[in-house]
Amino acid sequence: MMTYVFALTWGLLAKSAIATAAAAETQRRYQNPSCCRFSKVFHDADWQDEVTRRLFKQRAIKAERRFFAEPGVAYDQETGMTFDGISLDPATGELNRGPPPAGPFGFSAASKEALHLSLLALALNPSLVGKDLAPLVYGEDEAMEILEKKVKTMEDFDKAEPGYGGFLPWFCSRGAIERGRVRQCRSLQDEASTLAPTNDFFNKVPGLDNGQLAWGTYAVARTLRRRAVEDPKFNALAKRWEARLERMRTTAVPLFYAGRGTGAVRAVSKIVNTSRDAFNASDNAETMMVYPAFLDDAYEGELMVLFMDLLADWSAYPNSGLEERNKMWERKQIKLVARNYTTANGSDITVQEGFWFSSHEQWKLMVLPYLEIPLVNQVFTNSEYVRVLDAINRGIPGLFASSHAPPNVRCGRLGGYCNAVGVQEVASQVVYWDQSVTPYGAYPVMLVDQAAGLAWYNIMLSLPKMQTETGSVEASDVHGTAVAAVLTWDTKVTSVLAMLGGTGPLISSFLAADGHREQFQERVGKMYSEVFSGRLSSPQNIRAGNGAALPWPPGNLLPGHWESVDSAFPTCLCNTSTAASTPRLRGNI
Repeated sequence: MMTYVFALTWGLLAKSAIATAAAAETQRRYQNPSCCRFSKVFHDADWQDEVTRRLFKQRAIKAERRFFAEPGVAYDQETGMTFDGISLDPATGELNRGPPPAGPFGFSAASKEALHLSLLALALNPSLVGKDLAPLVYGEDEAMEILEKKVKTMEDFDKAEPGYGGFLPWFCSRGAIERGRVRQCRSLQDEASTLAPTNDFFNKVPGLDNGQLAWGTYAVARTLRRRAVEDPKFNALAKRWEARLERMRTTAVPLFYAGRGTGAVRAVSKIVNTSRDAFNASDNAETMMVYPAFLDDAYEGELMVLFMDLLADWSAYPNSGLEERNKMWERKQIKLVARNYTTANGSDITVQEGFWFSSHEQWKLMVLPYLEIPLVNQVFTNSEYVRVLDAINRGIPGLFASSHAPPNVRCGRLGGYCNAVGVQEVASQVVYWDQSVTPYGAYPVMLVDQAAGLAWYNIMLSLPKMQTETGSVEASDVHGTAVAAVLTWDTKVTSVLAMLGGTGPLISSFLAADGHREQFQERVGKMYSEVFSGRLSSPQNIRAGNGAALPWPPGNLLPGHWESVDSAFPTCLCNTSTAASTPRLRGNI
């Protein structure tokens, strides 16, 4: 018996030692801090291996940090507000710094602020995202400094333009300036001033972007409040962000609700008088006749509906607006449609019908705890299964999402925007373009299956000139012959947030503490069960399943020249002699 116990113990110790040695070897091979073209090192990696995933995320976040944490590139040092993006030198891959037309784009939107706030909230929750990753996003003092500047800018704008009710139009990040007869956003060469609407948003405020901003504000405000309980240094900042949240909570209905009995949430609100406070002034906002005019979709626009339903002040309506809130969901219900994607062998996979089925449409999964609801998790796992399967079947080295296109792609030269991209078979609208892919196309895949999502993200990074010293590039054509030489929040930071698990788990804990999580689950769960209950369990459907392993991209999807010397920007050349598959790294082959 003693011999058996000794042998068993020795065997366990030996296995542990082998695993430790393998992890150390993986870490040694996958870490090369001088190399920004690190995607090659992870070619043929075993993405199921936890050490591999952790090391890859560290490399990726460090690279992307050179964008999102760099003042004068992704945000303004003085105001704390985001810039939409910045262009690159198409020959070298270096940032186009300097006076306009170089330098960061001087404008931004609530959606970019939402991404920034989400990153900052997660950085202040290291126990949730991992103590090895949180400091790579923002340090604690660094995050607080940015939040201090940002809240001051928002407070000042709210005082100057109370008609926006604490929400944001598209704005000039450093304020606006008159140059002759032309009003422009201020550049880094100009003195910063009060935040100002862009020329096309003087008296307009978008509901979709601000739904994202509202939840980003909630994540930050509740994070700071929780941290203030432990450490008084957070107190003052927590109170200011709680005031921002309260301001949005009290003005959302008069600004965005179209009126009694409509159940309609405005896509864009036109403000009659921006100097008049939005609080309790429903007659100061009108529906802007755009398409679509209302946020009754089951995509990103749902975030504003949920903010209004769960958190907004409905005291101007009977019974806290219950009838109106129910009507919002009744209006949305008919827009949720199940569609089948038929595979090559004739099997069907049931998914939520997309607008174009662009990855951008799954933004809500990154923000709120949708994936905690089993049926909803199943629907979106199926959806991402279809996304990657479609790419494999068509031989495309990446995934589709709305982005700027390379100059050789049909939907426009640099500055053109490819929005109508996706999977036609499960889209309600015509998909016009299928010639460019973007790394953030993989972010919803990461959320349902991180191993597969990172594999798809990495294959797009592996396309020629898709990595720079400032992280990933906007997009590549599917042949790997041209890139969109620009960096933007949408196409970079969504991937980082997905690597961190999104804000869903964080906001879930806050909703539970505030007594709203059950209501969230009931609203969303009911809407999806009306359409999908029973259908997903039908034997003719392929069920991807919660936590299922989605297909990884075959290595042969990459163009033959992906490893050539000229496939990298000159500023991002690397010694790829360390590139190896995970089995080789572990000494198995």
